[in-house]
Amino acid sequence: MALRYCTIRLKINRHHQAIFMPFSAGTQLSRPLSLSSLRLQSPLMEAVSNAKKVAGNPTFHFLETIGSHEISSMAIYLKKLMDTGHPLTATVERLMTPENETDLSRGLIVWLVSQAAKCEPSEDILPEQKKLAEITQMIHTSHEIHSGIINLETPNEDLELGNKLALLCGDFIQSRSSVYLAALRNLKIMDLYGQAISEFSASEFVELVADEKHSELDKWSQQTKMRYGSLLAHSCQSTLMIGNNTELLLCGKHFGLEIALAWQANVTLQSYKKATNKEEHVLTKVFPGASVQEVVSRFQVVRDNHVDAALKMANEFPKNEAKLALCNIARVLKC
Repeated sequence: MALRYCTIRLKINRHHQAIFMPFSAGTQLSRPLSLSSLRLQSPLMEAVSNAKKVAGNPTFHFLETIGSHEISSMAIYLKKLMDTGHPLTATVERLMTPENETDLSRGLIVWLVSQAAKCEPSEDILPEQKKLAEITQMIHTSHEIHSGIINLETPNEDLELGNKLALLCGDFIQSRSSVYLAALRNLKIMDLYGQAISEFSASEFVELVADEKHSELDKWSQQTKMRYGSLLAHSCQSTLMIGNNTELLLCGKHFGLEIALAWQANVTLQSYKKATNKEEHVLTKVFPGASVQEVVSRFQVVRDNHVDAALKMANEFPKNEAKLALCNIARVLKC
């Protein structure tokens, strides 16, 4: 009841759902928009919805494990942010909206990979695999919240409060995931997830350490791999380790990496198409001097290559409904 009550309190009015106040001068996002920050096209949402049915409509209840007093305290501070345009308000509202199928994508894909490795359709996945899917979703959610931190060049008390909340909320959920990971008592899996979290943090510095021989597309690929690909790659590998599907470990790892890169490439492409000021978009930097049509065409090739690579890896799994659901999600990314 406390969670429902606070969900209602956190709802933004209709005007704010459509339009957020612009950031003040000298303010910029510390990270580009992630895959959950855009309204994805209906074919993908339909594919994800169908995949959930194949998986038995799994639910991830980690937000409900947060105490009512913690939710209430957070809601009080978030209410102060409603009129500031801080990204954290939109992130929290989205996470509290169960109708948003695509926000469960990380955990769902890990769940489906676990199912796809089973030779017998009636064979259920292990409880540890289900918990691993939830852990993956928790870490992804913490990354989403952390991605709402804004770089401030000028002091702004409200936005600074938003940054502090984004940092604390993200850390809180990530710490919960660490407790669940420890309960699995598997040092190898803990190490793999530790690598994913480390690479997410290190992705902020790709621009600083890259040298002149790396193109802007190389930088985008490396940063996206560290920010999104590493978590899903290591998660798919880990769930197959738990299921003792040793012959599929590499296929699962590469599938997770490629589907994450394809998904994020699709989000980046869709955001470019919708951008009113394309000069400031990341793809303009990736393809300098190219026309809008050329940028779209060239980046579609990048996205489609990752989709094809993901499908190639998926084909190594036994033929079943879970494998088909994964392939359908990959294919619609080309739409």
